[in-house]
Amino acid sequence: MLGGGITRGSTVYVCGVPGSGKTILAEQMAYASAATGINVLYMYLAGFSESIVNRVRSLQNFEFFDVSAFNVSVAYHDIFPVIRAAQSTDLLYSITSVIQQQRAGLLVIDSIRTVLERLDEFEKGQKSLRQLTEFVSEQSLAAVLVGEYQQDDIVKQPQFAFADGVILLTAPYEAPDGKRHVRVLKMRGVDHSYEGQQVCITSSGLQLHSETSQQADVQMRIG
Repeated sequence: MLGGGITRGSTVYVCGVPGSGKTILAEQMAYASAATGINVLYMYLAGFSESIVNRVRSLQNFEFFDVSAFNVSVAYHDIFPVIRAAQSTDLLYSITSVIQQQRAGLLVIDSIRTVLERLDEFEKGQKSLRQLTEFVSEQSLAAVLVGEYQQDDIVKQPQFAFADGVILLTAPYEAPDGKRHVRVLKMRGVDHSYEGQQVCITSSGLQLHSETSQQADVQMRIG
């Protein structure tokens, strides 16, 4: 679907309503990247997402989870102190300092929408997003920004115009067939598919159904 994967220097949004599989996909991407030697910084907002203890419990249900990588090559960092500091300084500076400490090649922020809603100014948040996109490109990193956005949001909100990629997940209660779906709406630098595909969540994580109903792992490669 991605035409080879997510290229370095890209900022990609993983969007969808609650229950669509966004966090599972982001975690799957994180551990797949760590398995290839890439350091991952996974930023989450304490109080608005799973605690570290609950996160470990849920991740243990998936085959992609590597306990030896947890908080080592996949480093979890509460972004709330970063946001609090950014109210008076710069969100980009606060985030990039943590990226450099971790020597991260992949940044995940879950959820970017919640982060923006905690900032005191809309324009400040949009400026920081543009600067983050530029930083990721200049440093040849990759960023995956997870957010509770639907298709109408993607059309209307400005950050998606300068994003390199947008992946939209659909929850079962949204679809007429009661199934999860994924569609790549945008992905610069690769010849990706525009066709939506049915997905399911198994012990392997998020998986695609082929046209012959055979399941194939969703492989997310940073290259």
